[in-house]
Amino acid sequence: MTSQTKSDDVIVSEYDLEERPQKVWRALTEPDLVAQWLVPDDVDCRVLEAEPERFLRCSWRSRDDERDGFGQGLDTVVTFELSPTDAGGTHLRIVHAGFATVALQAANDNGAMLMMRAA
Repeated sequence: MTSQTKSDDVIVSEYDLEERPQKVWRALTEPDLVAQWLVPDDVDCRVLEAEPERFLRCSWRSRDDERDGFGQGLDTVVTFELSPTDAGGTHLRIVHAGFATVALQAANDNGAMLMMRAA
């Protein structure tokens, strides 16, 4: 896993997973599986663009009653890029933009591993 900050509100994380792209895609798109690695009540997810088993871009927004101490809610765009590896697994690149780097770093450090355990 690698993770780097590209700007003040964008983090790019990359993972080489043993699972095939089909399984990773399921973990990203099937509601029952997504609910196991993403707290479903905290985020309103809307698909903006999708190319099965290759690319998924979503807006993630917090519920109206979920605000931080400054009255701000989550309003981000997350992009998942999947590509097959030579070993038969998946290279997963996650680009998450639109909120404070510190909070995102903590989420990205564990998010992909939790997602794969769910699948």
